[in-house]
Amino acid sequence: MVDAPLRAATEALARGVTGPLRTLDPAREHATPLVEVHRRALAELEPSLAAELAAPVAEGLCALALAQLDAFPGNLFWDLDLIALAIVDQARAQGPGAAACVDDRFARMADLQRLYGRATVINFSYVHDFVYGFDWAKWVAREPAVQAEVPAPFSLTFLTYMDTRGRELIELIARDDHKYPSLPDDEARNPFPFSREPEAEVMLHRELARRGLIPVPTWSADALGLDWAARWRVPYYARRVEVAAELGLLVDGDQPRR
Repeated sequence: MVDAPLRAATEALARGVTGPLRTLDPAREHATPLVEVHRRALAELEPSLAAELAAPVAEGLCALALAQLDAFPGNLFWDLDLIALAIVDQARAQGPGAAACVDDRFARMADLQRLYGRATVINFSYVHDFVYGFDWAKWVAREPAVQAEVPAPFSLTFLTYMDTRGRELIELIARDDHKYPSLPDDEARNPFPFSREPEAEVMLHRELARRGLIPVPTWSADALGLDWAARWRVPYYARRVEVAAELGLLVDGDQPRR
């Protein structure tokens, strides 16, 4: 049965993080357990495809969740609902080879955790910008070539871009770039003008969620059908800085950004 490893992975997350497994859903406190994420991801499939994908989706969810925990042990929000749905949707469109598609997408996402987390010089504190679409919206806004037919947040095109961008960041850090300088091994990276200490991160992003300023509501099983071609146009980066300023979370330019 696939439920046992999903429950074990959820328990491992609960043991590994400080505090609860939070969601950014303004209507609730706790992220959807992996067993339920898995069930919802397969619920709309025809029975034979659901049976084919049950094990690959369970294995992929467990691997992704544990990769996040390993790469970002201080991560605060743990929504995976839309990620699972998006991967299953891509696999269904694939037709033959659906299980291989699931394996590939989850493996790519797990690799991205390692690339951007504590195992490399990038060393971001959280995976929130990827999971909740800030990275996706910024990419679309900066790339006119993808704006005519906007790739969905967890599409293969976007995952490929994130891998390329991570390797570019490592090169910038090796050159001690102004925005991405070399840092001591134990110092998390914050290229933003606001604090990313845990209390500040929770306060800011819950307020953004309350105002509808999260690019990708990954906690929502209904978000798969959103109009992504219109959604990226909100200036999420600027609005996030504005809300951080309202909340008193901006960091003085002469002080370390944590």
